Amino acid sequence: MSSWKRKPPRVADLTRAQYSGWDCCWCGKRLAHGARSAGRAQGSSGAYDLSVEVYECGSRCPARPRRPTSSRTGDTP
Repeated sequence: MSSWKRKPPRVADLTRAQYSGWDCCWCGKRLAHGARSAGRAQGSSGAYDLSVEVYECGSRCPARPRRPTSSRTGDTP
């Protein structure tokens, strides 16, 4: 069984507070308790790597992308 995880937004799409780890990278709410890593937001400026670890407010975040539905057709055993 493989785990599914959506890539976080690009660095260019983050606010200063999201980039700094103060706000959720999906919904922008201030992080307090229960925050968890959402992965590494990728970005660069010329030769400089601006990638940073970003955080989400948890599995109940209303703006967090959900697992895509299956596109299989046919009968399931």
